[in-house]
Amino acid sequence: MNPAHSHNGTSRAVISAALHTITPETSRPGDDVYLAIKRALAGNEYGAGQYLREEQLAKSLGVSRTPVREALRRLDAEGWVETRPNYGVRVKAWTLQDAREIFESRLLIEPYLAGRAALKIEPADIERLRTLADAMLAITHRPSTAESCEAWFTANGEFHAIVTAAANNARLDRSLKSMKETPLIKWTFDAYSDEDRERSARQHFEIVLALEQRNAAWAEAITRCHIMAAEKAVLDRHEREHLSP
Repeated sequence: MNPAHSHNGTSRAVISAALHTITPETSRPGDDVYLAIKRALAGNEYGAGQYLREEQLAKSLGVSRTPVREALRRLDAEGWVETRPNYGVRVKAWTLQDAREIFESRLLIEPYLAGRAALKIEPADIERLRTLADAMLAITHRPSTAESCEAWFTANGEFHAIVTAAANNARLDRSLKSMKETPLIKWTFDAYSDEDRERSARQHFEIVLALEQRNAAWAEAITRCHIMAAEKAVLDRHEREHLSP
């Protein structure tokens, strides 16, 4: 994308609409600026390769450039954006290698946490997981729309957050969350076919059953299968979109 044309009138309007509810700078910490920009990135309000200008972001948010600059440094460290010397900061364009690295990392961490969760999770959490699994299954029976995909993404995120938090390993949980907050993870759900979504929903019920039975090996195994199926959906979509005509 040409940096000179990265902020047209439409994108400025979208950014302003997304962030207009932020309170004045004097009453909010720098973390809120970071979270506001991160939410806009997660919502694909900026295109891959688009340059983010401190002055324009500061104006949209109603803040000085200092908290914006710090937020962009944090987002760079987390892999959401990349800094190019003499050019500026631009939205990271995710590659197939990025996808493979994230799924490889998830396979190393998430099944382990699911196994630990099977030994520690509270009954109330299991009931909440079952409710979320029911909700995701219901979504698979409706036509696929932007709204249904968003509902699925939200329910799925809460489901897995409950499981990994129950393992009671805050460091691994934080590491996993930083990977799963990337736009690439949301893109995974867009890559799912109706069959993929239904299979994923069934796997959520199996995860619940494994946790309910306090079976760590089962929880680990089904979580590993769940992640591998998601990876296949992403790789298949990439292959479809990059086939020569």
